[in-house]
Amino acid sequence: MLHEMINKFVSYKGKKIEVENGELYLPPELERFDEIEGLEILTDLKKLHYDGINLRKIEHLDQLKNLESLILQGSHHLTIENLDNLTNLRILDLEDSNIAEIENLENLRNLEILILGKPYEMAENYITKIKGLENLGNLKELDLRHNKIKVIEGLETLTNLKTLALSFNQIEKIEGLDNLVNLKGLGIDEVPFSSNSIRILENLEKNGIHIWY
Repeated sequence: MLHEMINKFVSYKGKKIEVENGELYLPPELERFDEIEGLEILTDLKKLHYDGINLRKIEHLDQLKNLESLILQGSHHLTIENLDNLTNLRILDLEDSNIAEIENLENLRNLEILILGKPYEMAENYITKIKGLENLGNLKELDLRHNKIKVIEGLETLTNLKTLALSFNQIEKIEGLDNLVNLKGLGIDEVPFSSNSIRILENLEKNGIHIWY
């Protein structure tokens, strides 16, 4: 009973933050996860949210083994790291976080949604290569908008992928989609692809895939 009472809140600089229905919203001024007192005992936490520009690093989450959704938006300092223990994670949302490399996702085999893009024009992340997704066979949605990707590659094992967002990249050729047998939507607008690629996109549309371009 005492354990249940403890798990109802954590504290940040003396201020209590309620945990409601397995969900915790962190303050935007947070810089480090170890500033949250009691986070490590929230072993039944399902969803963790942060939206701010100050978070410095993904760390100190090893005990959150039942976490299903990790949403860390807006910080411009993050790399993908220290997630190996979060094997139940289904959603990883690092939107608008200046991610430069897709890495350290090998253990996240249950992941269904991966967001590593920017949500708006006149901004970009720094990812240049699609890689590191080989073990994510359950992935259904991949968002890589507003990056610096030139080649569509590294998607061969994503046979359950339904939505692929590649808008606002530097892609010139539509390729690397042959294994995406469950694809329903492809975002490719504001991409400098060739006239031959337009014909490929038209064929994809004829096969029932919705294209944004």
